Amino acid sequence: MYTLGALLLLALVLSSVTNVVDSILGTVGLAGVIKKLPIIGANWNLIVSILLVWALNELGGDIALAWWNTSGWDTWLHVVVTGAIVYGMVPVKDAVVSMVGKGLRA
Repeated sequence: MYTLGALLLLALVLSSVTNVVDSILGTVGLAGVIKKLPIIGANWNLIVSILLVWALNELGGDIALAWWNTSGWDTWLHVVVTGAIVYGMVPVKDAVVSMVGKGLRA
């Protein structure tokens, strides 16, 4: 249950971080350039998710990778996989937020 909550929280943080990064890139004028690049533009949210997990791992000391037994050279693999899992949890986060919103109105 802890893992599900952590992943939902990371998905919520990812949505906020993606909006901030897109806003900054739009202000600087690079959003259009990045979105037009074939591989990077199509997978932009996944890239931001992997960078988010990497930043949390480097700055926070295994916050995002707490459930992995990481050591040595395979840490980068866990960062990429956790980033992909967090990116995949965004629709689940949206469903949970919608469910809670409907439950509060009922």
